[in-house]
Amino acid sequence: MASPELSARLRYLNDSAHLLATTAPATSRYLMSRCNTLMFERDIEQSDTQRRNICGACGTIMVLGWEGTMQLESQRPRRRCNSQKAVPKTSKAVVYKCESCSRANSSPVRASPVVNAPLSTNASSKKRAKARKQSGLEALLAKKKSSEATTTGFGLNLMDFMKKA
Repeated sequence: MASPELSARLRYLNDSAHLLATTAPATSRYLMSRCNTLMFERDIEQSDTQRRNICGACGTIMVLGWEGTMQLESQRPRRRCNSQKAVPKTSKAVVYKCESCSRANSSPVRASPVVNAPLSTNASSKKRAKARKQSGLEALLAKKKSSEATTTGFGLNLMDFMKKA
């Protein structure tokens, strides 16, 4: 765990670099690179968002479209040995590129979980019908509960006053 003085200094460097990112980009880069150096010297891990949004080489805070670009690329994994004959699967990665120093940083995109086999049309229509019935019952219960809550007191509610004589 970092000492309170170190964490306060890192927070100060990070916050001031973010405040100066648009008005004084060179000063912002210097402050952010000092923050990165301190974290590296003390073996403090950077968060994923900081690793993504801040250039590790020059310290630029990458505002997409202004100081940095983002692209989705497909990458093939490297072969480890010659005995693998199967075609390796391609994976997707988001590549962040710093416009100041042209350094690219890629982070893999996590695949969405595999959906089970689709249900038959009959089964899905049964589920839809069940959901419709459930929502109808829930609406009736909610209406009954709200009417019970409003009838307490004098036995009058807003609708009684809105009826025309």
